Amino acid sequence: MGKKRYRQSKKIKMHSITERILVAGLILLCVIAVGFSLYMIISGLGKSGLKQHAQSVATQEYAQQLSDDREEAVVDISDDNSIEEITKELQEGQILVNGEVYQYNEDILTFLCLGIDARSGVTDIKIPGKGGQADAILLMVANPHTEQLQIIHINRDSMTDIEVYDTDGGYAGTENRQLALQYAYGDGKVKSCELMEKTISKLFYGIPIHGYVALDMKSIATINDSVGGVEVTVLEDMTKYKSGWKQGASVYLTGEEALLYVREREDESKELGTNVKRIERQKQYLLKFIEKAMTKTREDMTFPLTLYRKVENHMVTSLSMDEITYLASTLLGYDFSMGNFVTIQGEMAMGEKNEEFYIEDAYLRTFIIDTFYEKVE
Repeated sequence: MGKKRYRQSKKIKMHSITERILVAGLILLCVIAVGFSLYMIISGLGKSGLKQHAQSVATQEYAQQLSDDREEAVVDISDDNSIEEITKELQEGQILVNGEVYQYNEDILTFLCLGIDARSGVTDIKIPGKGGQADAILLMVANPHTEQLQIIHINRDSMTDIEVYDTDGGYAGTENRQLALQYAYGDGKVKSCELMEKTISKLFYGIPIHGYVALDMKSIATINDSVGGVEVTVLEDMTKYKSGWKQGASVYLTGEEALLYVREREDESKELGTNVKRIERQKQYLLKFIEKAMTKTREDMTFPLTLYRKVENHMVTSLSMDEITYLASTLLGYDFSMGNFVTIQGEMAMGEKNEEFYIEDAYLRTFIIDTFYEKVE
């Protein structure tokens, strides 16, 4: 009798444990389902938010210059279809190149990434011209049609028309100066980023920019260590900055070493093209960092948000949490390699005081068409 009751009691306990496991499993599935739903909702909001930040297509005023400046190269147009007639029939976002119609790819997302060299960090500046300079200028281009992630490095010394303001904040017109100085004429934060965004969009024939991120140089150590450091092969002799940093040496950058490696350069008054050498180091470092950051994100999808919180006091950005969530989930499936890292070509010259970089206009036009436009079949 006692054994029978024991067996019944044991069955009841086992049944109770099984129920608890099932209930716990159902609760876990519900949590996962709700979490996934929230993630998809946040991701969807992020995608729509990014599209709203910029105009839907490259403005026709600037895009048309891509056609007009290349009319002398237009070929294979019949007598019945003159350049003028074809141009009139072009739709919004379309251009005519070598007798072919190209359409701006509206699905591309483009982001401006800035490294700010300011002693006081990313802070509000009251006097225009004192807001620090954009030491590193990058455009991150994500193309869902090809699933390619491309990073475009623009020389900080690129000569272009920038907006200047007097000490009271009044608009004083435009001057042809180094691109890096445009940031200084803002407030050191949002206005500075918006000025950079506007100027670079004009420089790139009106392409829309869907968001910006500006980080002061103090944040590089934190960002670097968040992925456990980055290993690089030293591209040039840098023993004056760190013993052991001989050309060709393999070094593991931690903490402030990362900042030292991507920031330092020789005195430009003594050697021409010092920033070009630094750009190569920045490209090399970023490629290694992005590879490690993507690996970390695949292991933990919350890594971008964790990193965001670590550097938010050293950063100004137009991107919201839901937009970052969308980008983190989307870009993991994109291809990125050294071939996707492009430096805008041009010629370096020495100005009265500082280096001046002149972008090759023909190269830039071709690059923009190849990157942001697609042939209309």
